[in-house]
Amino acid sequence: MLKTATEREAAFYRSAEVVPVRVPKVVASDDTCLLFEALIPLPPAKDWPAARWLEVARQLGELHHPGVRAAVGDQPWLKRPAPHRSPDATARAFWTRDELATPIEGPRLPPCLIHGDLHAGNLLADRTGDSGQDGGNRQDGGNRQDGEGGGSGRSGGLVWADWQEVGIGSGPEDLALLWQRAEADGADPPRDAMLASYARARGIPCDDTLRRATTAAEVRLLLLDWPPHLAGDPGRARIMRRRLHALRQ
Repeated sequence: MLKTATEREAAFYRSAEVVPVRVPKVVASDDTCLLFEALIPLPPAKDWPAARWLEVARQLGELHHPGVRAAVGDQPWLKRPAPHRSPDATARAFWTRDELATPIEGPRLPPCLIHGDLHAGNLLADRTGDSGQDGGNRQDGGNRQDGEGGGSGRSGGLVWADWQEVGIGSGPEDLALLWQRAEADGADPPRDAMLASYARARGIPCDDTLRRATTAAEVRLLLLDWPPHLAGDPGRARIMRRRLHALRQ
């Protein structure tokens, strides 16, 4: 697969060996393009078994572990523009005044390396692995052994692609996008079980702080980012409005 690479993404692949998830192997590159190994799309998220969802959550927790942030270091390419924090005209036209009053702030978790564009379409499979359908039942209990590594060297399983938005965040924003994009496409992610798997792998408590931080990330995504994508799509609009009202309860 050949794709045009941003400076951020190209820099990420030069540091990818320190991340604990499998990323596409770069076969060749120049100043503007990256050529990747051939990979296999996963089935639609609505057809994923529970075990795959839990494996994704576990791997995401490993990615967000503070040790990964420390290993990557303070690189200039990790800096991301500050996100907008108030609804624009499109959001104000879509949501009611009462809906827009939903609090969007929550607890801030420690900074971590985030994918930035995590959805089912950016999770692929290589030609030798099971892509997480076994729920990640590894003999090491989820802890990598010396020499097993991450990055492009891990064989088998899920492959995390499209790192154009990689950077530093707090973590729940990756979960929020993964869940809501899947839900918009007809899936029903097991949020509670995923949150527990994620917390264990990240090394943080699965407590009220994490739940409130994740809720706030979902609300921000719904109120501020979804409206431009919902115009003319009443089915998805109903799904997203229903999700907002569930979060408000």
